Amino acid sequence: MDFLFSNLPPVRTDYPEFSDIFYSLIKEANRLDIAVGYITADSLAELKQMVAYNKNIEILNLIIGMHYWDKFTAHEYNAALKLNEFLQGEKRGEVRLVTPFRFHGKLYSYSNAGGAFAGIIGSNNLSSILDNRTRIYEASAVMREQEYAEKLLAFIEKLKNDATDNIIDCNINESDFRKTNTRLDNHEEVSEISENELADIISSLTNIKFKIPLVKNGKVPPGSNLNCYFGKGRLNTTTGVMKPRHWYEVELMVPKTITDNPDYPKKDTPTAIFDVVTDDRFKFKCYVSGDFSKNFRSDGDLKILGRWIKGRLENKGALEIGELVTPETFTRYRRDDFTLTKTTIPNLWYLNFGENE
Repeated sequence: MDFLFSNLPPVRTDYPEFSDIFYSLIKEANRLDIAVGYITADSLAELKQMVAYNKNIEILNLIIGMHYWDKFTAHEYNAALKLNEFLQGEKRGEVRLVTPFRFHGKLYSYSNAGGAFAGIIGSNNLSSILDNRTRIYEASAVMREQEYAEKLLAFIEKLKNDATDNIIDCNINESDFRKTNTRLDNHEEVSEISENELADIISSLTNIKFKIPLVKNGKVPPGSNLNCYFGKGRLNTTTGVMKPRHWYEVELMVPKTITDNPDYPKKDTPTAIFDVVTDDRFKFKCYVSGDFSKNFRSDGDLKILGRWIKGRLENKGALEIGELVTPETFTRYRRDDFTLTKTTIPNLWYLNFGENE
């Protein structure tokens, strides 16, 4: 047995993190059984891509323990349906909900031709398979002793047989959905400012403004920019496991006609990394890089900018998690660009992706 810790400062350890072990065990397995309390829509999307990429996983069974009682958001439910449809369509497993009671356990079982060979138990819900930088410290243990791995799988099987139903048989409708659908809460590199602070920043806006297009020549590239999720995954050459690109991974390519402007941030300068405040009161860092400073990203974590842009599209009902971003997505949203406006506050820019400016 070994421990898995989040390793957030100041409590660093020599133990690995959950996502590293989760993926390292995939290569050895042909079956994965998971029973967790909570899921997120993006973790379901990643799980779907992981199974699609790694054909050695012949069976994936996912049990969701809390959402039947504590409700799904619309995006979580739709992502769970898509995963269930994919698994059942390929005869590779299913998604089930615990219905008699709230199940708050977090169990992960790995099996091969010889049976269950490893398992993880602890505090990590499904979102821990992502490389999210939240300020939530998790702790779990991985067991490789076959005796305990088999007992863990036996419990998951009993839970499945005695206390769950397939998600499509649970009669969940739109009126049951939770309305809250946050994207950037608890991220260690994102803060939220007050209404008064936002008002002060808006009052400091200058006339230096750039419209950053999200559609190029009437198209949104299918495997890059906003659609990195559909691009080629990242192969771990040590384990041979293909890890999907994250649903919220985003890197924008800004046209040279914009980046040539002397007021636009320039790579390899002190202002290449800068703070941004958004029209919905989030604050984080972005940076520019690449030829002609064309790459526009969130600093430290590419998913921050993606969560902000895609989250806005999702919350408006213009985009479903796991679907291609297309020009029609922005037609539904009623905007296909965002503005980057310089403020009089040193190295601070204002991002606006609202319907009205």
